[in-house]
Amino acid sequence: MFFSINHNYLVQKLPELLLAFRKGGFESSHWYEEVYQWDFQERNASLQYGRKFFPVIVDLKTPIVKYTSYGYIGTQYISSLLKSLDSHPSVTAIVLDIDSGGGMVSGTQELAHTIRSMQKPTIAYTGGYMCSAAYWIGSACDKVVVAPFAECIGSIGTMLSAQDFAPLLEKYGAKVYELYAPESTEKNKAWRALKAGDDKDVLQNLSDFNARFLNDVRAFRTEVNEIVFKGDVYMPEKAKELGLIDEIMTLDEIIRQLIN
Repeated sequence: MFFSINHNYLVQKLPELLLAFRKGGFESSHWYEEVYQWDFQERNASLQYGRKFFPVIVDLKTPIVKYTSYGYIGTQYISSLLKSLDSHPSVTAIVLDIDSGGGMVSGTQELAHTIRSMQKPTIAYTGGYMCSAAYWIGSACDKVVVAPFAECIGSIGTMLSAQDFAPLLEKYGAKVYELYAPESTEKNKAWRALKAGDDKDVLQNLSDFNARFLNDVRAFRTEVNEIVFKGDVYMPEKAKELGLIDEIMTLDEIIRQLIN
């Protein structure tokens, strides 16, 4: 049997495959999205009760992934939900309740730009983590607010974790062959070079993705201090001083302001 597959995609899917193997099967992405929708409606029921107009809270509390899978709600689904809320005549504002350390590059910029183009007021909030890809998304909101007890804000930067399982498989008697058609000289070139000890191409790819991240944050947060682009994380007071956030308050305080 022959395969034509991108190595980065394969590595990305490997944790999901291993988890599904341990569990004994996959739940469908639609099942997770239906559960999310149920939780969303239940959480916002009290905000809607007795009101013609109301704000809504949208949770983003898993690692950032593009497509919903294995319990992680994808940015594609969140984007679709936000567009629907933006056009809803009764919704006055959207609070994105974030608690995430980050995740995939793929899909993150697309969601950030969806948020930036919305007509309704948007507020990013965290009571915990708003880091890396999660901060990229949050920074696109009109306002970024964190609780006084929030733990980490920032981590603006790009990294790659790559695993080569061939030695492990060979330890248990498996032989790993990686063969390419003679014409496929550029296929997985960066990965092949990395395995050979040359990380130049991989580092260039990371730098290109990182430039997108930094340029968006600079555009969304025009007063941000350039020091944050080194990748450090900050507590609320320091994050406010450096321009990463606008205010420090709890989610209850935000909601009271929006409904009064």
